[in-house]
Amino acid sequence: MTITTATKERFERVAWPRAVRAARIAFGHWPERKREDAEAEFMAKMWDQWARLAARGKDPEPLLYPMLYWAKQWEYQDRRLSGRPRQIGIEDYRAGMTRHLMDSRGRLAPHDRSARINRSLDWDMAAPVDDPAAWVAALDAAGLSLADFCD
Repeated sequence: MTITTATKERFERVAWPRAVRAARIAFGHWPERKREDAEAEFMAKMWDQWARLAARGKDPEPLLYPMLYWAKQWEYQDRRLSGRPRQIGIEDYRAGMTRHLMDSRGRLAPHDRSARINRSLDWDMAAPVDDPAAWVAALDAAGLSLADFCD
């Protein structure tokens, strides 16, 4: 597949601004740690579609909006041009990348004691950072010495 400089320049002039805007709109509500990767994968799929049409001698510009739609669907379905594996549904980012059980209706059922649903439990070991005596007491309570902690 040979891509000419004119094809690249036309993509940058015609499709790039619209694709960047469409990616920001489509993935603006995603978590920050996934958003940049999703936008990059979206742009990669847009370029892939554009280059393949141009290599076959077709004019990609009339198909810009369908290409935007399918690039968005490609990312929503968690497909990758970069070759990374798809994520498993029950280990989704909304589940904190933790394998959760499913209830009878197919929704995630948190079962870990640190899940947000268990607000009555406080598993946080809070010790003031500026109080060395509190740190030593917390280490003693955990059965550690200061040497074990520093290693």
